[in-house]
Amino acid sequence: MKSYVKAIIIFNENGEKRIVPLKQGVNIITGESKTGKSALVEIMDYCLCSTRCTIPKGKITEFSFLYVLVMAISKHTYVIARQNWENGGKMYLSKESINFEPETIEIGYFAEMNPLSHKDVKYEIECALGLFVTNMATDGEMQSKRASLRNMVSYLFQHQNLMASKFALFYRFSDYYKRKDVIDQFPVFAGMISQEYYSDLIQLNSLKAQLKQKYKKQKANEKSTIYIKENLSPLLANYFALIEQDFDSNISVQKMLRLATNLPEFDDSQLFGESKIAARYSALNEELDELRDKEREVLLKIKNIDKASNTGNAFSEMLNELKQQTRVAEIETTEYVCPLCGHDCKEIAEKDSELIEATEWLDNELKITEKYTADFSEDVRKLKEIQSQIDAKIREVWKQIRTIEEKFISSKTLASKREKVNYAKANISLFVEMSDSGIFETVDEDIEDLKEKIERLEKKIKGFDVDTKMSKAKSFLSENMNHLAITLDFEEEYRPINLNFGLTDGSFDIYQHQNNRENIYLYEMGSGANWVSCHIALFLSFLHFFAKQKNSPMPLTMFFDQPSQVYFPQGDSDNDKITQADLMAVNKMYKTIFDEIKAISKDTGILPQIIIVDHVDGENLECKEEFKRYVRCNWRDDKGLI
Repeated sequence: MKSYVKAIIIFNENGEKRIVPLKQGVNIITGESKTGKSALVEIMDYCLCSTRCTIPKGKITEFSFLYVLVMAISKHTYVIARQNWENGGKMYLSKESINFEPETIEIGYFAEMNPLSHKDVKYEIECALGLFVTNMATDGEMQSKRASLRNMVSYLFQHQNLMASKFALFYRFSDYYKRKDVIDQFPVFAGMISQEYYSDLIQLNSLKAQLKQKYKKQKANEKSTIYIKENLSPLLANYFALIEQDFDSNISVQKMLRLATNLPEFDDSQLFGESKIAARYSALNEELDELRDKEREVLLKIKNIDKASNTGNAFSEMLNELKQQTRVAEIETTEYVCPLCGHDCKEIAEKDSELIEATEWLDNELKITEKYTADFSEDVRKLKEIQSQIDAKIREVWKQIRTIEEKFISSKTLASKREKVNYAKANISLFVEMSDSGIFETVDEDIEDLKEKIERLEKKIKGFDVDTKMSKAKSFLSENMNHLAITLDFEEEYRPINLNFGLTDGSFDIYQHQNNRENIYLYEMGSGANWVSCHIALFLSFLHFFAKQKNSPMPLTMFFDQPSQVYFPQGDSDNDKITQADLMAVNKMYKTIFDEIKAISKDTGILPQIIIVDHVDGENLECKEEFKRYVRCNWRDDKGLI
């Protein structure tokens, strides 16, 4: 996007005008302190739809009635104006031809215009720049999140308090949410991705959320299926046994439900046959006996583990007590002499040797017992869980046996077989009515469909290749910074220069990779010369990078406020305290800026804009002739913005 600032204009209420004309390429506004140089960046920020006014109060705010920023964007000139804050800060916007001259604007130009809110003007400027990403809320936020003009300004402005700061690189990064948005929106500003990418991401996250819900539904279906099958299967088995027919309990729960609603009718020819129900009763009793045998085995294992654990612990405690006793009677010498005759007492030494051997045996035994006195609570828990499951099954089988006994074998109320069959049928109907068959609506096909859509979207999103583009951007920034750093003023201890920028890790910090050993971050560097050189190298590299991107909506303007302040803190380049080394450093700084702007133009075919406000007048610089060609305003000898 070919865009730059053509002029900054201020009107008072009577129509009196102050204008700062600007061009593509390098623009220098030089002058003494308190002439309004640093206010220019605040005026630009205010006209670019800031939600607050940070223009310094004083002469400028007392004079101003209307601030105007004239910008060339693509093939048009946009006149962006804003009332002073005291009058409400309403805005005006008009679009003119690319050849429109800012000098022709008078206060009457805005007389017939309708005032707009800063949000409306921001939207119009974003559209003019080609910033069309309207929703980045990929994480399921309720509100959409736009890529914003207001986040672009962090890449455009280097305020006076930033230029030589070791604690901050970007404008308004002290606000956590502002910082996060600026970092997150870099791929948009670089033209790497469009709204299509974010729309696909939003859709992908939505599909993943739907898939998660379908899996929950599938899991719920599985639990309900188990419940239905466990409770409906015995009822159906009883019914089919009563009517002397076979029943397959292995059919699916859906078939089981369909069967329950369409039961075979009772045949009067089977009025006296009860062999099937008797066989079922016998099979249930056999199953009950098997379950009780299994439960006994599990309970016996639990008992044996408890017994073994108690025995092992008791043995271990006994050995530990013996160990304590050996510590009390520790051997303090290896030779014993009789106090009466003076001869060696070998018998005592032999006893000591035996005691040492016994102690070693005891230590080994303790190590062995550690293996067998471990905590078996988890094993016991698992066995008790198995026992609980068996117990539940026993209760269920026992319940079925009791039902057959009470209702179908020795029932006093259900005398005839038809009554028993009707009772069994009524139980099935009641259970089916109480069960919501809607929960068995299959989601398997939905899950497969969602998985296919997710796979296609993931493949499409991968095709944007954002990670590779970000890695290339990081490499370009680092290489360009190091190229510029060669001609900037860095202390010798940081040479050879190996600057890097944390673009891909989201830190957005600059650091020197020192001697392939450690990373030294900006805040760890000494000397203001290093700090200002890092800022200049980084933001000129950003300007170069954005100019290279064909689809970048970023305005190709950079504002440096007082870059020489590290060397000329009072703004007087003729001061006796200014050394030749300082002059050389400032000369290298400006020469680097001039050369890089030319290099960007040669590399991209676009001449970007840099606006520099500074105390330096260029007279004592080697590049003074070039410096003077770029001076747009020289505010000395009582001259100034106001």
